[in-house]
Amino acid sequence: MLDKKMKLLIADDHRLFVEGLRFILLEELHIEIAGFAINGKEAIEKCNKENYDVVLMDINMPLIDGIQATLQIKTLHPQIKIMMVSMLSDLPTINKALNAGADAFILKNTDSGDLLKAFKALSKNEIFISESLAHFFTRDADNSLKTKKEYIQFSENIITPREQSVLKLIVEGYTNQHIADTLFISVKTADTHRKNMLAKLNLSNTASLVKFAIENKLV
Repeated sequence: MLDKKMKLLIADDHRLFVEGLRFILLEELHIEIAGFAINGKEAIEKCNKENYDVVLMDINMPLIDGIQATLQIKTLHPQIKIMMVSMLSDLPTINKALNAGADAFILKNTDSGDLLKAFKALSKNEIFISESLAHFFTRDADNSLKTKKEYIQFSENIITPREQSVLKLIVEGYTNQHIADTLFISVKTADTHRKNMLAKLNLSNTASLVKFAIENKLV
């Protein structure tokens, strides 16, 4: 349960998802749903007419997508909290949402516990990212990132320029020895950069690192 009631607008064009979400919000979390929108344009128009506390916003919607709608709503109504809900889980998309003004980013397959945590964070003016995506942003157990600015700055710099140079060569199939020779560093340093990137991104091996780099356009 939340400490205070929140007036919520759901902006999503997927009816089945909305119905499932409605059940969770009403039956499990007891959150008031004050309105619905089926595209970004309608979400903007409704926010211009009604005073909502939170907009639960999908990204891929017709007419105006969720990120552009978020930017416009936040420009006109900065007090409204935007919780982005999407199946997309790549770092560039999350970063675009945060830069547009989103206050939370959760995955559509999240559970009710994650959803409740998101609403509680917004009620305290904190940023929330789905726990399955937290590895992108959490520095360590004692130094978690609390503000949107910290999330954006950290995500933009999660791979350092030197690591990016190493990553580019890894994607091209270079061995540690070839990377060392090309960048004029030691083999040990090349391997350290590789291990650091795996740790930062919570990946298990070089193949997954290459896949992540290509999918998220890091090289």
